[in-house]
Amino acid sequence: MSEVSLKPVIEEPENLFSKFNARFFADQLEKPVITISPDHTRGAYGWCTGYKAWKAGDDEGHYEINLCAEYLNRSFEEICETLLHEMIHLQNLEDGVQDTSRSGTYHNKKFRETAEAHGLTVEKGEKYGWHKTTLSPEALEFVQSLGKQGFTLVRSRPLGLKGSSKDGSSSRKYVCPCCRAIIRATKEVRVICAGCDCEFQEEV
Repeated sequence: MSEVSLKPVIEEPENLFSKFNARFFADQLEKPVITISPDHTRGAYGWCTGYKAWKAGDDEGHYEINLCAEYLNRSFEEICETLLHEMIHLQNLEDGVQDTSRSGTYHNKKFRETAEAHGLTVEKGEKYGWHKTTLSPEALEFVQSLGKQGFTLVRSRPLGLKGSSKDGSSSRKYVCPCCRAIIRATKEVRVICAGCDCEFQEEV
């Protein structure tokens, strides 16, 4: 039986971060902690925490960029686009630029401006603003020049939890996508985490 490990899955985005940082950000981005974890939102491919979620002793801490494990079966180019998208948020965090509103879901024109200056093309969506990003022709050429393939180890998405219900009679679980705090409610709610200024997302 072949050995299965998350080590190469983590190492790949770490290496990609370094390559993208050099190519599109002049090596100016502070390296975050890069994680691979389950999607606790409602379909996000990844995220960048709005605060320094990781600390080592008494240091100032480090931001987190996460790629959701259930979506690693997408093409290599699409995964690179997600990583670069989150690196745009990191750039704006470091520069003190507010690039989202509505609890971090609506991408404003400042996000678009930074994204278009660092390897992405951006389109506006009806609900989340300037959030539809794709690799620019230059970035796509660079990604393809790496000669990489997608991930072979992917986390399965459960079809449904036993005993779950959407009729309002059972408890719904909501998770803060930034700090992972959990709340429960008996109906659909919209709640903002005071510590992170992020909207709780229902876990399905």
